[in-house]
Amino acid sequence: MNYVLASLLFLFAANISAAPDAIFLFRHSEKLAGKNPPLSEAGRQRAERLFNLFGEVKPSSIYSTDYNRTIETAAPLAEYFGLSVNTYKPGDLAQFTKTVLAQSGIVVIVGHSNTTPELAQLIAQVPVEKMPETEFDRYFILQKAEQGYQLRSLKMNF
Repeated sequence: MNYVLASLLFLFAANISAAPDAIFLFRHSEKLAGKNPPLSEAGRQRAERLFNLFGEVKPSSIYSTDYNRTIETAAPLAEYFGLSVNTYKPGDLAQFTKTVLAQSGIVVIVGHSNTTPELAQLIAQVPVEKMPETEFDRYFILQKAEQGYQLRSLKMNF
């Protein structure tokens, strides 16, 4: 009985302390026109360079919505780090936030101009400025802090 209780307490404590050290949030790269379009040439070039933003840091997981433009943005990063791309449904970001916060290590998420700032706001619990449809170079890093996450909004130089 004591063994079972101790095991349950250990699992509960491990679940509470589980949280990513950092979360990188990207909007998909530049796209072509149309319904569920692929990336443009400029978008493919940007996606191929995303690994430059990580330095010595290696993501532990990569997530993307199930759209051509987001998968094509995440794929070069996943290939570079030897990871697979996990898909998520952007319609329920509150539930997805719980999934993300149960991860450990460095989590990368590729989304859209509307979902990326919303996800940053849900995780950091601070207001986040919306992204215009024409903005592809802004990304967010949420760094684990004593209580919650500290949000940084950055611009790519490529």
